[in-house]
Amino acid sequence: MKKGSFVLIVVAVFGLMVTTAIAQTTSRFTEFPIAVGADSTGALSVAFDGTNYLVGIQGDTLNNDNITAQLVSQSGSLVGSRISVGRTGGVPWVAFDGSNYLMVWGDDATNDVYGQFIGTAGNLVGTAFPIAWTAYNEKFFGGIAFGDSFYLVPWLRNDTLFGRRIDKSGNLVGGVIKISSNTAHDWGSAIAFDGTNYLVAWTDNVNDREIYGQLISKSGVLVGSNFIIDDSPYFSDNPGSISFDGSRYMVCFPDEVDTTWDLFARFVTTSGIVAERVTISDAPGNQHFPCIDFDGTNYLITWGDDRSSSTDWHSKGRFFDTSGVPVDTVFTIFDTLDNKLPIGAPVVFGGYQYLTITTRALDLQFIGGDVYGAFVPPYTGVEEKPDVRLEMTDFSLQQNAPNPFMEQTIIQYQLKNDGFVDLSIYDVAGQKIKTLINEYVRSGVHTCSWNGRDKSGKKVASGMYLVRLKTGNKELTTKMVVVK
Repeated sequence: MKKGSFVLIVVAVFGLMVTTAIAQTTSRFTEFPIAVGADSTGALSVAFDGTNYLVGIQGDTLNNDNITAQLVSQSGSLVGSRISVGRTGGVPWVAFDGSNYLMVWGDDATNDVYGQFIGTAGNLVGTAFPIAWTAYNEKFFGGIAFGDSFYLVPWLRNDTLFGRRIDKSGNLVGGVIKISSNTAHDWGSAIAFDGTNYLVAWTDNVNDREIYGQLISKSGVLVGSNFIIDDSPYFSDNPGSISFDGSRYMVCFPDEVDTTWDLFARFVTTSGIVAERVTISDAPGNQHFPCIDFDGTNYLITWGDDRSSSTDWHSKGRFFDTSGVPVDTVFTIFDTLDNKLPIGAPVVFGGYQYLTITTRALDLQFIGGDVYGAFVPPYTGVEEKPDVRLEMTDFSLQQNAPNPFMEQTIIQYQLKNDGFVDLSIYDVAGQKIKTLINEYVRSGVHTCSWNGRDKSGKKVASGMYLVRLKTGNKELTTKMVVVK
């Protein structure tokens, strides 16, 4: 067993497990069940389509390894019944391309990697198709990103990281891409897209110390060579997540400092220049499974937290600005419940809120697992009330969704009284790009869309833009990120 393996993070803890774990509650967020019952389920990935979220789930009442998924509304209600692919495998990961979701998983029986498209109505689009299938032992442990026209799916073959592009119709585009020139840890990789290139990150499997990265173009060509993202003297585990804020990537990963695991992050530019290292959490005990997403203003980073006790496991979160500076205190999202421990808190920003999910289980194999969700509002500088996502005075402007976006985003606002409304897009220099609404509007909730084009119809450049809502002598502004 390798020292850098994630197993060592938890083996001592599970050796102390007893059946006296008590349920704990958090007063800040209201959670809801997604896949709870007699079956054993697990989830590590969630995506947003502009209206609903899709959670990829392993397990149902027929088989603990069945590949399934569940749509969830922005109010936390389940949309339709559980979606079953009709195949078995590891925990699936999901992403959205503007039309459909793609769900990817590793087939444990054949050691192949498979994909399945799912429509926004919860329907299967086409049939499951192989992404990687050879005589080699193909392993998929997570990581999938959609960029412009193609998905990029990385996987492990004989301790080397490979990848394949897939178009929105499920066609495999180009050849297999060899991503890593060194060996890669078999707990998977992290991936994100910046509008031009993908960044893939992984841990070197030789000494389990260094976090590596590789930029890959939309055409599937390596941009430069493998580079070191973090080479601290501590043992590292795989980067749990990457997010892009319109300017830089933020790569999160755990390091074993002394005898416990802490969380750190590195910023990486779009040209592969590694910048500052920041501490995410160095609390007592072990911090693991970091996940990250960006809401247009701040990052939300979530992780699993254990204090070497069967009753002291939590899923934590904290907001950071784009310089890596914390903007609030650490908060608890999920606690231990009914003797089951929350394993991380994968997160996605969508609509006007984040959706975080967790699997509460008896061990890391998701034995007896149940999947729960909870919404986390973006950081506003004001302590949020439980399950309150909108405090309206005269009018309110919610964060656009999806954000960042490539093709189209939805903007929602609310008026307490009838009035004349100006809703416009500006660049960061204050120049008006597009007027979306300039008319008298009745009170209530309203939405409009923007396709990322200026008043002449030209696609705007990637970067940060401002949405300004003005009525009377009052105005509100939010930030959004356009990527190509």
